Amino acid sequence: MAVLGISTNTRLLGTAIITEGQLTAYQVRLFKASWSASKATRIITSLEPCVRQYSINRVVLSTPLVYHQTEAYKLLHTRLYQYFTRKGITVIGTSPDKLLLLCRDGDRKGKKSLMQALCTRYPELRYFHIKELRNKKKYYIKLFEAVAAATLHGE
Repeated sequence: MAVLGISTNTRLLGTAIITEGQLTAYQVRLFKASWSASKATRIITSLEPCVRQYSINRVVLSTPLVYHQTEAYKLLHTRLYQYFTRKGITVIGTSPDKLLLLCRDGDRKGKKSLMQALCTRYPELRYFHIKELRNKKKYYIKLFEAVAAATLHGE
């Protein structure tokens, strides 16, 4: 059973695949073009190879809080949901506060704690954690959110 975790906005797409409790694949992609319906199509089309290759049967979408959602994001979210539903794939939505459940009890519940907790579970993510701490603009957080979403619903 393969679970695809997705964390996206209209610019970044983080994906992670959990198969039998193991992190099988992960990536973050940048879509630089300004927002348009064709950009939404490009984002969705970029997911097709991993859906086919890994026989995804469940998708977990990390959805930002309502007051962080733009109209463009809402359109993208709707199109993603429609795409996976048409393919017969179960879609589960999760919020950022639920992702923080992966943090240890003693940790402050924030994105840095989430990244540390995921690095403990999946050491291969440590490189991206170090890079993210050096970045002025956050890039890899979408990757970590996708891994967290897939982890929560992939076990």
